[in-house]
Amino acid sequence: MKQRNVSRRTFLRLTALSGAAVVAACSPVPATQVAAPADEQQPAAAATSTPAPTEAAVADNTATPVPTVDTSVVAYKESPVLAELVKAGTLPPVEERLPVNPVVVQPLESIGKYGGTWRTGTIEKNGNDLRRNIGYEQLLRWAPMWDGIVPNVAESYEASDDATTYTFYLRKGLRWSDGEPFTADDVVFWYEDVVMNEKITPNAPSRKYVVSKIDDYTVEWKFEKPNGLFIKELTQIDNEKATSCPKHYMQQFHEKYNPNVQELVDKFSQPSWFDLFNLMFLEQSNAEKPSLWAWKPEVSFGDATTQISAKRNPYYFKVDPEGNQLPYIDDYVQVIASNNEVLVLQGLNGELDLQEQWINAPTNKPAFFDGQEKGNFHLYELTPTTVNEMNIQFNMNCTDPVIREIVSNKDFRIGLSHAIDRQEIIDVVHVSRGQAHQCAPRPESRFYHERLATQYTEYNPDLANEYLDKTGWTTRDAEGFRIGPDGKRISIILEIDSGRTTYIDALELIKPTWAAVGVEVIIKTMDRALWEERCRGRSLEFHGSAHRFGGGSGDAVILDQRYWVPVDRGSSMYAKGWVYWYYDKEDELASEPPDAVKQALEYYDQIRTTADDNEHLDLMKKILDIAADEFYAIGTVLEPNSYGIATNRLKNTYPVMPASWIYPSPAPTNPCQYYIDETA
Repeated sequence: MKQRNVSRRTFLRLTALSGAAVVAACSPVPATQVAAPADEQQPAAAATSTPAPTEAAVADNTATPVPTVDTSVVAYKESPVLAELVKAGTLPPVEERLPVNPVVVQPLESIGKYGGTWRTGTIEKNGNDLRRNIGYEQLLRWAPMWDGIVPNVAESYEASDDATTYTFYLRKGLRWSDGEPFTADDVVFWYEDVVMNEKITPNAPSRKYVVSKIDDYTVEWKFEKPNGLFIKELTQIDNEKATSCPKHYMQQFHEKYNPNVQELVDKFSQPSWFDLFNLMFLEQSNAEKPSLWAWKPEVSFGDATTQISAKRNPYYFKVDPEGNQLPYIDDYVQVIASNNEVLVLQGLNGELDLQEQWINAPTNKPAFFDGQEKGNFHLYELTPTTVNEMNIQFNMNCTDPVIREIVSNKDFRIGLSHAIDRQEIIDVVHVSRGQAHQCAPRPESRFYHERLATQYTEYNPDLANEYLDKTGWTTRDAEGFRIGPDGKRISIILEIDSGRTTYIDALELIKPTWAAVGVEVIIKTMDRALWEERCRGRSLEFHGSAHRFGGGSGDAVILDQRYWVPVDRGSSMYAKGWVYWYYDKEDELASEPPDAVKQALEYYDQIRTTADDNEHLDLMKKILDIAADEFYAIGTVLEPNSYGIATNRLKNTYPVMPASWIYPSPAPTNPCQYYIDETA
């Protein structure tokens, strides 16, 4: 794909016009659009001019004209609920609660009306689904169609030509949900007393930088070395917590500011003050913490919690073009279900207003398609950005030396890849949608690497046995399983998050085909919290696992590079020891990688030294060449377009949006502009 040549300053500078945020898409680089298979009937979507998402190659983020509010003509307006509080004298007038230049959000279809409750659901209590829906308020955001980067809490920013210094200009008058000002002091507190406090943050930033206060509304990031990916990384959900740490509130849990902090440690039954600080920092654990979100949580997650609720933030910093303070919707409720099936039933009954997570397995789509009229909802389309429906990662740094030797053998991994009947998985698990595909960028991506994507995908037991025999483990026991280097049966345990039912279904199909070539696999399911600890935490005991995310298209290929180069401590599960080595060669879990992997890591470091998108592309191709040679993980099926459901009463929802954690759907579509129409 041809890219425009732009200077570093042009690439990195994004300035809001007339003090308002960019909400329209920046001019995207043309990209191939993901189309649904022609033989699948798609539900009709509401008429809209919204384009389908294009690949996010953010090559030029110069500002474009944006909507503004002329307050000399139009006065700011607010929810009747808040107007009553103002009338009662318990809340300041709306114009005093908004920043000098609020973000102006253009509603997708129409100006909304106030009131109602947005209902959604989850099966986990880690707060991820909460942040995906209402918690994406960072310095910068992705544009709604993921084709640009727009200001948010920061009104504008600029970067040095050498990509080492970034200056952010915060919105004057912006306030936390309790009415206290948000200023540079909050950002510096987060950096100096949270990020740089080794008790709160044991793992220091891998890229050394300093955050400084220039004045009350200006902060500067200064890196020791060029960091050309910083702006793209800053835009990812949860990547920077600079807008999530109200100093006036959080300092009570910090020993530096509260000499009596132990009293609070005892009150909340925490092991230490820094454990308490980390607990109280999380919105899902502490509903009392002020935030910048459109809806502020009222109830925290707890062992007996069945739902979490949030109410409109009276100090939210966004308005529509007519001066109406957002959000339109009064309340947000997230039901916590015991399993996926409960949420599927609620979705079919029209009890979930916007939902994709946990319900949109391919096997559920016929029921949702047929149930639209009865449940008074419709389907919307999700364009995938993941690399695969399921990637199998053997732990090549496993603490068990025998397992480590077995799974580190490339011929062993190739043999098992040829022993997967991917067409059977497509037909049975994914209702005949998808295509055989390895762990690789998607075909529509400018980073597409054909060899990496297609190698070893043929289902061929004879070829599988040929590769497995190359390992030297040819002797078999009475049941036909191969004997490994320790004289015992080769038996690998795959630890799987029980909420990912499609993984379990696919692995049940893989299990007998691997057994047929002499390899036993044991599928061990567990709840998400234990899986996170076992497979993504600081543990190398597990034999292997499976996951489906990663960056399959757009800039996600570089930003979520977990499968091509081992730099992700949690998600590069095939070799976390190499990741630890990359960040700290003295780490007790560090394991020195092969020379080829070291070369890939060097290329990735070079990517960080420049903001030039063409250089990113060239260096990433070299990394993908090495990934194809090394064959780290085994892919199964390329994910086709997926779906979610939206009730007809919820308005201004997008008929098409990307599906990604980096994006993170649906947050960039500005849920604050959704509204409820009970007559629909």
